[in-house]
Amino acid sequence: MAPARAHAPPPPAPPLAKAVIRTARSYLPEEDTKRKVPRDCSDFVEKVFAENGIQLPRTAEEMSLVGARIWSSQDLRMGDLVFFSGSRKNRIVGHVGIYINKGLFIHLTRPEDGVTMDSMYNDYYRHRYLTARRVIH
Repeated sequence: MAPARAHAPPPPAPPLAKAVIRTARSYLPEEDTKRKVPRDCSDFVEKVFAENGIQLPRTAEEMSLVGARIWSSQDLRMGDLVFFSGSRKNRIVGHVGIYINKGLFIHLTRPEDGVTMDSMYNDYYRHRYLTARRVIH
């Protein structure tokens, strides 16, 4: 029996990915109370990337078709878009966030809750994770 291959970590995040995460974190309620809360998850992601010179489509479903597909969640790196099904567990994209690192992502679930960071490994998101895309190379 051959020994198990160790999974190589993804390459380090480029400076633009770090800038995207800084911008995303500036939307956290504790960071900047003067920032207007986006309308929904895709509005949040679109605004963050636009502030860093990257234009994305308006909806989470459309965003799930741009960039390079990440085949394994082990290959995620800072700034990647992560996609989930909506409130029902199905294969339809209903939510998008931005991957930070070590299983954490930043997103907007509801405007009244504000932007938050969550673990992709909590039961809710783990069961709804669909795919990821890399738009920063």
